[in-house]
Amino acid sequence: MYKLCLLPLLAILSLSLLAETQQNPALSFFGAELLGNEEGSIPPWQGGIVSPPASYRAGDWHPDPFASDVPLFTIDSSNVAQYQGKISAGHRAMLARYPNSYHLRVFPSRRSVSYPATIAEQTLKYQGKAKVVDDGAGIAGIVRGIPFPEPENGEQAMWNMRLSYKGGGYRGYFTTALTATDGSYELGVSGHEIEYMYGDPRSTLENLNNIKTRAVMYTLRPAKNAGAIYLYHFLLNSRDEERRNWTYSPGKRRVKRSSMISHDQPMSGSAGIHIWDQGDMWLGPITEFNWTLLGKREMYVPYNAYQLHSGATAVDDIVQAKHINQALARYELHRVWVVEATRREGSSHRYQRRRYYLDEDSWRVMFAEHYDEQGEVHRFSEAHHINYYEAKVFYTTLDTYYKLDTERYYLRHVDNDYSPFDFSFDQNASYYIPGRLKMKAKR
Repeated sequence: MYKLCLLPLLAILSLSLLAETQQNPALSFFGAELLGNEEGSIPPWQGGIVSPPASYRAGDWHPDPFASDVPLFTIDSSNVAQYQGKISAGHRAMLARYPNSYHLRVFPSRRSVSYPATIAEQTLKYQGKAKVVDDGAGIAGIVRGIPFPEPENGEQAMWNMRLSYKGGGYRGYFTTALTATDGSYELGVSGHEIEYMYGDPRSTLENLNNIKTRAVMYTLRPAKNAGAIYLYHFLLNSRDEERRNWTYSPGKRRVKRSSMISHDQPMSGSAGIHIWDQGDMWLGPITEFNWTLLGKREMYVPYNAYQLHSGATAVDDIVQAKHINQALARYELHRVWVVEATRREGSSHRYQRRRYYLDEDSWRVMFAEHYDEQGEVHRFSEAHHINYYEAKVFYTTLDTYYKLDTERYYLRHVDNDYSPFDFSFDQNASYYIPGRLKMKAKR
């Protein structure tokens, strides 16, 4: 079984450093409440998963550390009223839309998030120095740590999410599925090589050069797009420029700089279900919205989704008509920060209001709601996370996107027929330059 020590070294180090630096001793270095709740339904954070299960081997799909857990109860359309205070408007909308099939299986809560010791060190090193700059467009004064463990506003909370720990990068597949109303689907598959500069252990304030992320994507499916390669650089401060994109076209055999995509434009291949800035639950510039921190709530959220992640679970097992196979999804009670986004004056974004639910332990968005002009949930997206415990990275293994005026839906990271992310992948900056795209096409 996995190792979950009562007081692992990281937790002891974090607590002692917190005391020395006069942070709130009731909180972890990343800002979560160390203790559980009064009812005992949320446990204390005790370091998370600090070591892989004995059966795990590098390159494997990740064995479920909680495979012996059984559901505590199931929330469905017949009993949803009992849980109103702990489920989101998005889940209520899905239960109302699909009363005969959609449900949430609730399991014991496992605070599995863990961090490398260096993230605690960096967070404490730069404590109080991080600041949001340029009206929300960027952040300064910190690298590799959690910028605002005790956020004072929604902007700070969203920057915690934007810079949440994702390791230094990974190599894997970026697989999407667009479903039809009968549950059939079309896969899109790309190879993905990504470097998270902000989290890279080599990054410093002096050498970051405003680049947050570099990545290359190699299109494999559908066949009509196979051979295309995309390179992008996301910038830490988007005041002057948000990102840089380049494309290699196999037909023309040349590399060209790509134009920017509007943030509320539908993603290619999603039939309008997924808009661009829904990627990673929130991928747009912070400056398009005003952000209000509504506080912290206990809610049932997707968590420890090892069954959805498993290599023994085929894509055909996951995809069904109307929504994913909810018998494979796991929900737990966790504390989340609730952040509401309202469209800024001058923004032309299609949504006036959106709401995001951020896990207190990882700062990852668990799910997001996008409201129409009548105040009803129009789009709802979920991120099903696991702890990639060989790297101590809590990250998504499947993202679901629902548009409630259609019975079709869209998935990202449905990689079960391929391989899990390899967080040991590492390249230097020269690997991610436009001049190397043609060379990559010949590999």
